[in-house]
Amino acid sequence: MIFIGGLINAKAVAHYLQTRREDVAIVACGTRLGAAVEDLVGAGAIAASISHAAFSDDALAAIGLFRGRGWRSLVKRGRVATLLIDLGFEKDIEFCLRLNSSSVVPGLVGNRIIDVRRSRRLG
Repeated sequence: MIFIGGLINAKAVAHYLQTRREDVAIVACGTRLGAAVEDLVGAGAIAASISHAAFSDDALAAIGLFRGRGWRSLVKRGRVATLLIDLGFEKDIEFCLRLNSSSVVPGLVGNRIIDVRRSRRLG
């Protein structure tokens, strides 16, 4: 199953993944131009919220990036945020930087995205 997580729901996604007790891969999506700092920081936030796990070097690097004191300003300086700010979407950036502000755990089921915590079929 594919789950969707980031800064706004990092703890909720991490908690849900831990309840499933399965091996997982946290993928920082990026763009066709390469890695996106906001995706790396978001992946680090999710991984940092998972206890007692054996992490890959990539995951450890993402956790380190997230745990750095300047991750918010770093995200705002990234290419995607800079583009969105230039287009007038600065409030959207601020919304996306609200760490753990959502408890929703989106997941792809068939061709639909649902809150998997509310689905009875996923146990």
